[in-house]
Amino acid sequence: MKSLAWMDGALCAQTDPDLWFPEGSGQHARVALRICSGCSVRTECGEFAQGVEDASEGRRHGAWAGLSARQRHRQAAANDARDRTIIALTEQGLSAAEIGARLGVTGRTVVRVRADHRPQQEAA
Repeated sequence: MKSLAWMDGALCAQTDPDLWFPEGSGQHARVALRICSGCSVRTECGEFAQGVEDASEGRRHGAWAGLSARQRHRQAAANDARDRTIIALTEQGLSAAEIGARLGVTGRTVVRVRADHRPQQEAA
């Protein structure tokens, strides 16, 4: 399990937690998202949120990493499409650098997606 020490530096830990999980329809987390925009641990927060949402079968609620639940849903769908493209281009024999240049992502992203996909292939 990854360390959660990053949470100590999160700006949300210094404010009202209800801001991040507004009750009722029509309520927005605009204040929370503004606070998130200045936070130094947004990347870690986003990764943590993804793990929480994956464990809850993709249910999204609240503001995490400067994104609303709807924004995270759109981002996850875009990332899924990007990842499928990376795997398809890998299967065509393109290098990480070639795929990165074609898709406008870093080679590190390509390598990470390939590594994440490898256990799925082995299980199939």
